[in-house]
Amino acid sequence: MKRRAGTSACRAALMPALLICVLLGPSLSRATDFVSSGVGTTTSQFLQIAAGARGAALGEAYSALVDDAFALDWNPAGLINLKKSSLVLMHSPYLADTYNDFFAYAENAGEVGAWGLSAKYMNFGQLSQTDSSGLELSKFNPYDLSVSVGFACYVSAFNKEPEDRFVLGATGKFVRSKIISTDNTVSADIGLLTPYMFDGNFRIALAAQNIMGTLRLDKEDAQLPLIIRFGTLTRLSSYVNLTADVVAVRDNLPFLAVGSEAKIPVYSEMDVFLRGGINTRAMNDLGGTRNVTFGGGLRYGSYQLDYAFSPFGDLGSVHRISISMVL
Repeated sequence: MKRRAGTSACRAALMPALLICVLLGPSLSRATDFVSSGVGTTTSQFLQIAAGARGAALGEAYSALVDDAFALDWNPAGLINLKKSSLVLMHSPYLADTYNDFFAYAENAGEVGAWGLSAKYMNFGQLSQTDSSGLELSKFNPYDLSVSVGFACYVSAFNKEPEDRFVLGATGKFVRSKIISTDNTVSADIGLLTPYMFDGNFRIALAAQNIMGTLRLDKEDAQLPLIIRFGTLTRLSSYVNLTADVVAVRDNLPFLAVGSEAKIPVYSEMDVFLRGGINTRAMNDLGGTRNVTFGGGLRYGSYQLDYAFSPFGDLGSVHRISISMVL
């Protein structure tokens, strides 16, 4: 009986995993995919910027832990972790006088699963357009925008507890980019969460983001930055989580991210969180302090405030502040 149940669970997990492979197949045909020589070959780089201070503080190792509306930007299967409705907001002054904003709302839909919608915006400030001699012709305001709608549902073992089921999530998104000219496209994300294992202390996640879509802002089409995440969550105790993600991005080498989060209960209505992370992304491309992240959070009742600090070496540092509300 146990063997039969295990076989059924494996089959249920295999179906969405095969779906991810089928969808990715046509996207993995270029010689510049997942190698360092691919830098600069994709568009809409803002899609790679971490949304939410919690995930950023964990070194971007977050695909198996995300449990609020930020799941729409990390792993849509994580929407299943919602107990009620979730509203999240983030504002982040980014590098070189740019800034990044994120908004999302999601809610639990009972046995059906969960759904949500989000918007991500990147503003590059005001720039000058010049002619070949350097004379200013005009000013313009480049920006990137994506709007997403996603869902998550159980795909196996409906006679078991939710923690013992596989979860499939998917997101459809509209992407708009403007430099001087403007172009739009559509894309999609797909994600998978395994049941909790080892007495509920371990979980695996798989997500593929921006699996299709191209933009033309000049003479040639450029693909969106396909991102593949393979993540794990390890609960060391009721108060400590350890996360790890292997992340492969279409236009660069894969990298490893590891993070840790400690919860310090103050009283029933308040918790304090301490977080840290490290990753190996583009380790040789910048000088100075980089690839490490720090942050913290404060939960009071249904509200949570999170902060993350991410140094980028010679380019400067990024501070993220996000707010999460359970409605």
